[in-house]
Amino acid sequence: MSLSKSPRSCFDTSPPLGQRGFTLIEVLVAVSMLAIVMTAVYGIFGGINSAKLRLERDSADYHMARVVFDRLGRELHGAYYRSADLTTMFRGGVNDEGESFLELTTTAVSLLSATGSGISEVRYRLAPDLEAGEGRQVLLRAERARQSATGPVDDRMMRLAPDVTSLSLRFFTGDSWQEKWDARQNGLPKLVEISLLVGADKQRQIPFTTTFEIPDVSVQ
Repeated sequence: MSLSKSPRSCFDTSPPLGQRGFTLIEVLVAVSMLAIVMTAVYGIFGGINSAKLRLERDSADYHMARVVFDRLGRELHGAYYRSADLTTMFRGGVNDEGESFLELTTTAVSLLSATGSGISEVRYRLAPDLEAGEGRQVLLRAERARQSATGPVDDRMMRLAPDVTSLSLRFFTGDSWQEKWDARQNGLPKLVEISLLVGADKQRQIPFTTTFEIPDVSVQ
């Protein structure tokens, strides 16, 4: 009796050609490569998101500085001082508490102010921000109608710009720059230089500096 030869032995456990699966090593290599690719993709998207957040913060800081400078520019250009009128003023520098400040009477009152028109007393002060963490500062602003020189001073001020690290002022006499100014002694300055350092993150604070010309409209 003849026996037929089978192409596969009954003891051969190898799968047919073309039907083999992946070995454990091949699976581990594939998973490792996938993990590397996913890590690279995640890093790229994480970097893009960080850059987007950084640009948004920078844009907000630039916008805030522009708003502050636009307002200060209008008020300084409309500075109103009369040496014989004790209700007018123009002074600035650093007060006894070490806080930078600027106080002036101006014709450039805001539309939302209590005065609406005429002459207002405007005050700026850089002070510790009681609503934020320790070491944070805020630029405060107050505006009121020009009042009697002997009347009480209203200390209430509103938040204008948070996260202002420093406010520096310099006043130009025509010959030199001064760190403090009082129109009672010197009249109005020719120029006022204002420098702001903005940003809550100390590693990426943005400096802004501009100079405003003061029209010479004082009457001595």
